[in-house]
Amino acid sequence: MTIIQDVIKALKSKRVLLAIITAAVVSVNGELALFDDEMLTKITALAGAIIVGDSLRPTNPGKQAE
Repeated sequence: MTIIQDVIKALKSKRVLLAIITAAVVSVNGELALFDDEMLTKITALAGAIIVGDSLRPTNPGKQAE
């Protein structure tokens, strides 16, 4: 595989998508002030926990590792 194909495959990952969405929420919140700092910390911590948890034990155990 080429590097571009590897990057595209990685971008389809649930973990990468969650990280991008969380970063977008944090960035938009900086402009619009939708959430207070405590709530934003909780959202970021939850996203991080989901990413780490999925790394340790996949959320779809029926899917075989590649």
